[in-house]
Amino acid sequence: ADWTPKEVDALICYLHGHCMEQGDTGSFCQSTYANAAEHIHLLLISGKVKDHKNVSIKWGALKQTYNAIMTYCSKLGEHWDNECGVNIGGALAAESWSKYIAVKANVQMKPFCNKGWEYLEFLEDIF
Repeated sequence: ADWTPKEVDALICYLHGHCMEQGDTGSFCQSTYANAAEHIHLLLISGKVKDHKNVSIKWGALKQTYNAIMTYCSKLGEHWDNECGVNIGGALAAESWSKYIAVKANVQMKPFCNKGWEYLEFLEDIF
């Protein structure tokens, strides 16, 4: 399913407000996903109406992005801030960054070369 930025914002805000319904694995129960789908339904502009399965898949993708950032941040000496992301500057740093994101496990970090992630604080709160 294609997600608009407004739908993603609404989903994260909804799950943030219902974070007490989260299980041990960082996932929510099907009824929470169904309620979230109903919550964002009014924001649909075009395409498929999101159901609990679409919401669950999107939440999984958001968790993967969060985990990729947290893994990167846990490496000693690696820079991250939520304004500039990794803050890559210069040819040597750019070459090193290209090698890092070329690995499949690191590809989710690609958008954060020089920008932060608007949802990081929400996901930190949720977890």
